[in-house]
Amino acid sequence: MRKPIHPSPARELAPHERLLLGNSLVTALDTADPEAWIDLDRRIRATTGRGDESTPPGAPTASATPGAPSASPGTGSSVAPGRRLAPDWDESARDVTWSVFPPSEPETALALCHHRWQVREAALPFAPGRPALLPLLLLRCADGRSPVRERARRTLGAALDGPGAAGRAAELVPLAVRLTLRPHGGPGLALVLTAAGTLPSSLPDRLLASPRPRARLLGTGLCLHQGLLSPARLTELVLTAEDRGVRRLCTDALLARVSAGDQGRLLDPLLAASSAATRSSAVAALHRAGRGPEAYDRLADPSARVRSAARLVLRLEGADPWAPYRERCADPAAPGLPPGAVFGLAESGAPDAAGLLRPLTLHPEGRVRAAALAGLRMLDAVSPDELMAAMDDPHPPVVRTARKALTPYVLLVPEEWLASLVDPARPVHVRRAGLRLLGAHGLGLRKRVLAGMEEDEDPEVAHEAQRARYEPLPPA
Repeated sequence: MRKPIHPSPARELAPHERLLLGNSLVTALDTADPEAWIDLDRRIRATTGRGDESTPPGAPTASATPGAPSASPGTGSSVAPGRRLAPDWDESARDVTWSVFPPSEPETALALCHHRWQVREAALPFAPGRPALLPLLLLRCADGRSPVRERARRTLGAALDGPGAAGRAAELVPLAVRLTLRPHGGPGLALVLTAAGTLPSSLPDRLLASPRPRARLLGTGLCLHQGLLSPARLTELVLTAEDRGVRRLCTDALLARVSAGDQGRLLDPLLAASSAATRSSAVAALHRAGRGPEAYDRLADPSARVRSAARLVLRLEGADPWAPYRERCADPAAPGLPPGAVFGLAESGAPDAAGLLRPLTLHPEGRVRAAALAGLRMLDAVSPDELMAAMDDPHPPVVRTARKALTPYVLLVPEEWLASLVDPARPVHVRRAGLRLLGAHGLGLRKRVLAGMEEDEDPEVAHEAQRARYEPLPPA
């Protein structure tokens, strides 16, 4: 018995192909998505531009008699035999070749996106009275051709002047914001906002759902200008928005609402934010909110930006920001010492800072040792001998900090010691730091030290050995 051959699944029609079949705009695409309208405009322009405007297979036909009645949109009986539903420009007649007149909603939509600007301009008078075509009319307000966009703006202004126009204009706001990314998109947004008046509270969700970061930023600015974002919504965006610009705008707007005493405790979520920029802005606002003493808790923040803001607030409060650093770093074996306090002590630049930091390079916690070594490097108070000793530390961040500080002195250290860093008996993090120091020293030493290590267990060592083997020496 022969194996049955199953037919392949039918290809789903694109929105512009559905319009060619006479479907209405509501059934052809997602009318609530601004990107769907822009994609429809692009597809129709590309299709008509290459002359591929033939009706898809299965397109309905009707009588070819001029002026024959057309069926309602979606029923598919408005196309004359031998004629395309997509209009075209007749150069000899200097007019549009409509399949029926007046054109139906699908045919007008196709004409409004045609690649010939004459067709787009000729379709504008048929858009008023058809709310489904308002998004395409808004698209033409940002058209590249001046006659088209000027006439489209006049037509849209007239279409949005009447009963129920405010609701229709509010629906156009997301698309209007998206079109401001184009060179001529600003006047269209101004027309829509004027007609819409008070915007609905659901608008921020639609604007922030745009796939374009710039559109999300512009939408956030519009919502802030219209007062559509509550403090709770602003806090949510500050903590969860993926765009840095959106977080910045919402942070500034939220901080502007902070008053003396901060009765609404608006700063609390911002002080715990993961973004250092948000935390620093919130710390800087503590003084204005009457909560300046809380800046003591931020002196040891992991971010230098936040620590600087905390010190500024304490100075405004008339307090000494350096005393807490000295107290916390006085004991070289104090458990739970935050690295931020060690960095803060180095940032103070006090005369006794180096003396307090040096014992901390022997602290039991590796992250404190790394911070102390970085602080000494910041103060230029560490010697090559101390850095060479730190290269044996079991904590990788300490070795990494020592390697960065030792790189400028790499030509002054013994070559035998450099070679010993990549010995197979060494820990992986020490060997890889040694590779980088060898790279800073020169190719000749690297060739000698890495000779015979092409089959090393560490793939990075093996790779560097192979590269050094085949890399030619520079001319003498």
